[in-house]
Amino acid sequence: MKKVLSLILALALLGTCALAYGEGTGQAVYTNEWALADGLTYENAVSYNSADERVETFTITLEPGSSVYPIVMACDTIYGGMTITSMIDYAELMGYDVVGAVNADFGYWDTRIPCGMVVEDGIYKSSPEGNHAIGFLDDGTAVVSSRPEVYITIENETTGQVFETTHLNKTRSDDGLYLYSEYFSTVSTRTDESGWYIRLRVRDHGELSLDGEIECEVEEIVTGEDAVEIGPGYLILTASDEAGLENVLSGFMEGDEVTIFTRCTDSALAEADWVSGCGNILALNGELYEPQWWDTSIDDANPRTVIGLMGDGTVVYQVMDGRSDLSAGSTLDELVADLLSMGCETVVNMDGGGSSALALRMPGQDGYTIVNNPSDGTLRSVCSYILFVTEEDASGEAENLFLTDDGAYILAGSTLPLELAATDNTMRTVRLSGQVRATASRGSISSGVYTAPSTAGADVITLSAGSAYGTSTLHVVEKADSLSVEDAESGEAVTQLLMEQGESIQLDACLQYNMRDVISGNEDATFSLSGDVGAISADGLYVASGTPGAEGSITVTAAGLTATIPVKIAVEFTDMKGHWAEDAVKELYEAGIVTGMTQTTFGPDSTMRRCDFVLMLYRAAGEPEVSADSGFTDVAADAYYARAVAWAKAEGITTGTSDTTFSPDATLTRQEGFTFLYRAFDSLGVVYDVGDTALIDSYADGSSVADWAREAAATLISMGIVQGDGSGLNPGGGLTRAQMAKMLASAI
Repeated sequence: MKKVLSLILALALLGTCALAYGEGTGQAVYTNEWALADGLTYENAVSYNSADERVETFTITLEPGSSVYPIVMACDTIYGGMTITSMIDYAELMGYDVVGAVNADFGYWDTRIPCGMVVEDGIYKSSPEGNHAIGFLDDGTAVVSSRPEVYITIENETTGQVFETTHLNKTRSDDGLYLYSEYFSTVSTRTDESGWYIRLRVRDHGELSLDGEIECEVEEIVTGEDAVEIGPGYLILTASDEAGLENVLSGFMEGDEVTIFTRCTDSALAEADWVSGCGNILALNGELYEPQWWDTSIDDANPRTVIGLMGDGTVVYQVMDGRSDLSAGSTLDELVADLLSMGCETVVNMDGGGSSALALRMPGQDGYTIVNNPSDGTLRSVCSYILFVTEEDASGEAENLFLTDDGAYILAGSTLPLELAATDNTMRTVRLSGQVRATASRGSISSGVYTAPSTAGADVITLSAGSAYGTSTLHVVEKADSLSVEDAESGEAVTQLLMEQGESIQLDACLQYNMRDVISGNEDATFSLSGDVGAISADGLYVASGTPGAEGSITVTAAGLTATIPVKIAVEFTDMKGHWAEDAVKELYEAGIVTGMTQTTFGPDSTMRRCDFVLMLYRAAGEPEVSADSGFTDVAADAYYARAVAWAKAEGITTGTSDTTFSPDATLTRQEGFTFLYRAFDSLGVVYDVGDTALIDSYADGSSVADWAREAAATLISMGIVQGDGSGLNPGGGLTRAQMAKMLASAI
């Protein structure tokens, strides 16, 4: 019966998505769902908001009673953070079988201490401090609590003294009593101001809970500025001197019997063994909740992590990317609208921004996959996580089948050899043995090769092998948004070609739709060549030939799109064959930085003119925009080097030969060349350390180097760019074209 229902669901997805979008960040234009385990599904969706910005979401839906359930962990200690992958590693070291994880509460930036409550496996580890909380019950359902409080009553049984605090394992300030347990830090209380410390030894291995009591004995009383080590089995009761509680703490004596009572103001939350703090409650019982108190500092569109609770106990965990071309993120208003439209009744905002990350054990992948793209460009160390774990024993037998290309776009009529992945009952990838039967709802499958239908739409692939079963979806498109051409060997984009005669390159036509790759082959594209520059085959193999300097173009057409690649046959300079600067000249010529003196000669021994070297530096910098002319009277506005000289002056590379002249046709001396290149380093992106001018003195003519050129010459010598010309530095001699090429190629 389960298989039949899965097939019905998969077929229903052809016309709609598993979760409804549209109210906040826009109607989804793409959705794909993976049934990863009983009661656990993962969905990836793309939508476009009202500003036509792309928004991508990654959603876990966990139904009550699933074999997978959520737990909360605030890293190894409350103080300090971990990346999501380090957190998973630590949890597995602690004996948990983790199938996925998502970031949880906001944390203080400098300490990574969670802002709100932490309860791990029934142990109360950090106080709520006025923040909202979300708790997870044994069946995977959740309960949200608005600003719960946990009162900690300390009763000195010896003296009869009773007092109260609410601060547990938070950074101590001057506003009252603080209690620290071993879970705060393995180092110390991490306090740095003078105060009182009452060390309490916990009896009978007692643990703090949300509602309970433990018995302790005062073992030590310490005062002073130094932080105090906590240690396993101990609690530290402390207050700063500025808190004015000396009369309270001075009442303790070593040996006093102390009972600590805890009471949570939310009885439903107290039933949860796993609790995390959270940000704003955005919706409660299907209605917006206190929008006037939402955090205005995160109002703008941002990456998000959010949790939604449905009426039947299903919990939705969603991560939304932002701050990138791939995804704009959302505002809080858009976020809550999306979750309500999905059927959630209660919605809470978790930590977002660069902290938002979702890791899953995905079919066919080793370890864990970070399914989203964290906006920092790398994983951030954060304070706490919700981990999805299972207690089932891994069977090692295939139960669920998937296509490794599940969710991919494919061009109508294209073919795809099917590759399969299998997972067992714990979402671990296992070997698949035996024959797999695969059928497509719209396309066709023969001998393991899928052929897409001629019309657009989702195509559900049903897979079965013995008792293993699964469905995957391929999204057939008739058009694409973009066409690019790549070098098949390197995978690098090809936008222009400078080829030597006889050289060849295999080109691949690459399509994208909704910023996702589209599966297609070169047989779905046409390649044509114009100009006397060689030949290209039907499948994109280009072989260069023709007269040096000849130009033409390759035109690639696919899915109604066209890409044109300019082609030029490289000039082979006859006077550079076997020359010591041959490789440097070739590199700069192919980069479009230098040209020859004629079609076949480079002129390596000819000296450089000042204007030509500045032009080459300008090309090497990418020919940036220039907002004003140089102001030099001897540089005509229409001169081929005019923009380069203006750029060089604006960048401080040259000041001219006088206040009003540049002397463009003058021979460039070697020390002028050293200086121009050195001053251009920042514009060229060259990383360097300033050289010691004492290096110049090792040359016989070092004293001839002008004061204004000494730092530049020393730096180039220290970098190995300049070695001298055989007789010395020859600073006043003309810089040859070969020497220029060697210097410039070595620098960039």
